[in-house]
Amino acid sequence: MNKNGSSFFLVLMLAVIFFVLGLALSTPLNQVVQESRTSALMNCTNTSIDSYQKGACIITDLYSPYFVGILFGIAGAILGAKIL
Repeated sequence: MNKNGSSFFLVLMLAVIFFVLGLALSTPLNQVVQESRTSALMNCTNTSIDSYQKGACIITDLYSPYFVGILFGIAGAILGAKIL
């Protein structure tokens, strides 16, 4: 096997690692976000919180999709860079 063929398998394995890592971390990350939203410090279920706490709740909610999306993006970038 030449150098290009073996490097493609290495890149493919790296992309699969990042993809599986994103899938594996999505459930524990969602559990951590739910626990932090319902904690006494954030109290996101209360409707009479100020705008700073609402902003913190929104940022906490957006943490998990962005984190998993970044891992999927890294996997896609690694694979796309090798294919192109």
